[in-house]
Amino acid sequence: MSQAYKFSLEKKYLLLSTFLNNKVRHGGVKRADQIKELLSRFDVLSANPYLSIGKSVKLSLLNPSAFLEGLCFSIVAFFKGISIKGLILFSFKSVEIIKIIRANSDREIILEGGGNLPIIVMNYLIYKKLKFNTFLQNIEYLVPENNRDNYFKSSKDKYFLELKGYKGAKSIFTISDLDSAILGCQKIHSETILYFPAAKDLKKLKTIQNIRNKSVLNKKSCYILLLGTVANPPTRQGMLTAINSFKNQNSKYKLKVAGFGTDIFNHLNSSNINILGSVTEKKLQELMLEAKCLIVNQAQTTGFLIKIVDFNLAGIPILITSKYYQGYHLERYGIFRAEYNQIPKILSSSNFKSDFDTFKKPKL
Repeated sequence: MSQAYKFSLEKKYLLLSTFLNNKVRHGGVKRADQIKELLSRFDVLSANPYLSIGKSVKLSLLNPSAFLEGLCFSIVAFFKGISIKGLILFSFKSVEIIKIIRANSDREIILEGGGNLPIIVMNYLIYKKLKFNTFLQNIEYLVPENNRDNYFKSSKDKYFLELKGYKGAKSIFTISDLDSAILGCQKIHSETILYFPAAKDLKKLKTIQNIRNKSVLNKKSCYILLLGTVANPPTRQGMLTAINSFKNQNSKYKLKVAGFGTDIFNHLNSSNINILGSVTEKKLQELMLEAKCLIVNQAQTTGFLIKIVDFNLAGIPILITSKYYQGYHLERYGIFRAEYNQIPKILSSSNFKSDFDTFKKPKL
C-alpha cells in the first residue's frame, strides 16, 4: 500500500522513464526532465526501456530467458484483463525492461507513468514482488482515447489493473491535486508534486519573460496563440473545438495554431485563423514573444497542462475557454476563464495585465 515516502541518499534507485530523451518535446517529455532533475541529488540510474516492437523482437532472440519471463507474466495478465494484443506486445516489449531490472537488482525502482505500458509494468513488478515508487503523468483510465494502442480487453479491465498497480506501489507522486483527490477516493495515498520546468527550459522561459517586459510588441499584438500536440486525444479535441468556435467570432484578434501534428487542421485556415503546424523551438519562442495571450480549450481530463505553467513563467496571460477544472481560481497567476465572445472585452480590460504571480518550484 502506498504511503508517505522520503528518498534516501543511502539508497540506489533505477528510474524507468517513459519519455526520457524523446526528441519531440511535448508535456510528457518536460515532466520526465523535471522528475530526473528532482532526483538528481540521489544515486539514480535513468533509462527509457520502451523500445519499438521491431527492436524488441530482435532483442528477444538474443535474450530468450527474459522473453520467456515476460511471456509467462503476459499469459497470467491476460486472465487478469490485458488483451491478446497486449499479451503479444508486452511479451516482446518486456525483454528490455526485464534486462535492465536484472542488471540493476540492487536498485529500488522508480517508475514514471504515461500511457498504457507503465500500467502493465506496475503489475509485472507486483507479480515479481519488486518494490517500486511511481510518478504519474495522468490517471490513465480517465484519459479519453479512441482505443489507440489498446493493451486491455476493456476500459473496466484497464481501470482495475491501474488501481491494482497503484495499490502495490510504495509511494505515488501525482502532478495535480485533482489526481491525488481521485486516488484518495479509492483509499490510495499519494503526494502531489506540481509540474515545474527543468533548468534548461526555465532559463528560456525567463528570457522570454524579460524581453516581453521590456517590449511593446506583445502589448500591440493582434494575435492569440493556441498550442498543443495532436498525439494527446483530449488536447486534439480541445484544439479542434477552439478553432471551430473561433472562426465564428467577429474579432479583431487572429488565432495562430501551432504544435506537433497540428497541420491536420490545415483545411481550417482562414482570414483570422493561421494553422502553422509543427514549429521549431526558435519559431515557438518568437510566437511567445509577441502573443497577446494563450488560449487553452482542454477537454476535461486528469493531470495538469504543462503549457499553463510554462506560459505563466514566460509572462503570457492565459484564457481558459473550456470547463478544465484544474484551471479554475488561478486569476492571481494571470489565468482567466472566458467564453469566446468575451475575449475582445477581456483583452482590452484594464484588469488584463502581465504583472501576475508565477508558479513556484516544488521540492521533493
